[in-house]
Amino acid sequence: MKDLVLIHGALGASCEFEVLKNHLKEDFNVFSFDLEGHGQSKSEKPFSMHLFADNLRSFIRENNLQQPQIFGFSMGGYTAYHLAKEHLELLGDIMSLGSKLKWDPLTAKVETGKMNPEKIKEKVPKFAAYLSAIHLDWELTMNKTVDLMINLGNGDAMTFEDFGKIPNKCFIGLADGDEMVSCQETLDVDAALLNSHYYKLPNSRHPFPQLNMKQLSEYIIKFLA
Repeated sequence: MKDLVLIHGALGASCEFEVLKNHLKEDFNVFSFDLEGHGQSKSEKPFSMHLFADNLRSFIRENNLQQPQIFGFSMGGYTAYHLAKEHLELLGDIMSLGSKLKWDPLTAKVETGKMNPEKIKEKVPKFAAYLSAIHLDWELTMNKTVDLMINLGNGDAMTFEDFGKIPNKCFIGLADGDEMVSCQETLDVDAALLNSHYYKLPNSRHPFPQLNMKQLSEYIIKFLA
């Protein structure tokens, strides 16, 4: 069986993958981990895509994985692409879902405008409770994510030229009800990648718990097994 590494998204954690892992365990050797500052992982460093790509590189090397297959949700997909453009030899095929790939100051402003811990505790207490359950310090994680997104909007994001340097076979997807990531930006990056295949996940929205896990697992097995 092939090795498969699952990478969570922004404000996510590896514990969210338990249901998906159960669907995949007969077809892959499945691995997952918390990106720095997420879940049960502490971090004193500012968040950046370089940091997260380095987390992935370290995990692969520490576990002696040889070009594992990758599934990255949202920022997890971006993490894989970021590593691939610098160390393409470390990764096998890359499958992403719902990755925000177009960043500019306006996009960053819109996304970070939704990420105020005090307002979330007041207006969306169930979401605050969910984040509290999966992170050591969800408010710190959120505030660092805000800084990360602002920096992406101000020039730290990957360019089409960067995506064009990635030779790995890629499967770039979008949930049919995704309200955060546009179809156009996904298709634009699909066109920039050298060996990419676009797919759409039915009956799903952007938040990870609102994905169609059975259909997603079937796609992962179809594309990466």
